[in-house]
Amino acid sequence: MQDFNDYVNNTEDLGEMPEGMDPNVFNMVSSLAQKFDGKSQNELLMAIYNEAKRGKQNGTLTNGDIDNFAAMLSPMLDDKKRKLLSKVVSELKKI
Repeated sequence: MQDFNDYVNNTEDLGEMPEGMDPNVFNMVSSLAQKFDGKSQNELLMAIYNEAKRGKQNGTLTNGDIDNFAAMLSPMLDDKKRKLLSKVVSELKKI
């Protein structure tokens, strides 16, 4: 799997970006969604977590980047998944 920066720098047009959305975060989420289309929720969650953990450890992913990612993803989730996302975000920020 690619590094988060590879997703962030992906400029392929994968849909309409919501107004006010950071284009880097939008491109990263769009790329992840396309790459994992048809995969299980657990596979997607683990891939996101592992890439974010690697980015945090090597200094290429900030807590602000994590917050932006979560803010974009959150509206697409139900309450149960939003709570899970919140826990994952909290854990990643501790790294």
